[in-house]
Amino acid sequence: MTGWRELGRWPSRIAALGVLALLLGLLDAGLVAPYLDYLGTLDERVATKAALLDRMRALTEAPPPATAPEGALTRLLLPDISDAQAVGQMQDRLKHLAADSGVELQGIQVLPRSETPGLARLAVRLRASADMAALERFLHEVESAEPVLLVDNLRIQTRLGRGPAPIATPAGAAAPLDIQLDAIGFKADAS
Repeated sequence: MTGWRELGRWPSRIAALGVLALLLGLLDAGLVAPYLDYLGTLDERVATKAALLDRMRALTEAPPPATAPEGALTRLLLPDISDAQAVGQMQDRLKHLAADSGVELQGIQVLPRSETPGLARLAVRLRASADMAALERFLHEVESAEPVLLVDNLRIQTRLGRGPAPIATPAGAAAPLDIQLDAIGFKADAS
C-alpha cells in the first residue's frame, strides 16, 4: 500500500514542477530577457562611443592639411593697385563682358568700400537690360573669370505691364528684362 501512496503524490509533484517551470519561464521572459537585451544595447553603445573616440583621436593626431600655395589665392584677388584703379578695371571688365553677352548696360555705380580682416571689398552696381539668354551668358562669364567677381543683390524685372501702356513684343521674341546687380571683388588690404 505504500506504493500506491507514492503514486498518488506524483501528480501533485508533477503539477508543482509544472507551476515552478511556468514561474521560471515568466521570470525569464519578464525580467531576465529584457535585462539581457538592455546589457546588449549598452555594449553596442560602448562600441559606438569607442569607435567615435578612436576617430576623434585619429583626427587630432593627423597632420594638418596642406594649405593652398600663396599664388593660388592671390590670382583670385583683384590686383594690388589703388582702389580707384581696381574699380576702374572691374568696370572695364564688366563692360566688355556685357557687350560680349548681349547685355545693354544703362549705368554703373561705385559702391562704398568695406573691409574684412586682410581683405578689402570693392563693389559696383550695374543697371542693364537684356533677354534671359543674354543675362545667363553674362552671369556665367562674370562668375567664372579670374580674378573672381561675386554677384549679389540680383534683381530682375520684366518690362511688360509697366508704365502707361505695355510694350508689345513680336511673337516668339523674348521679353526684355530690367536687371540690377552688385558685382563684388576682393583685394588684399594693404592698410
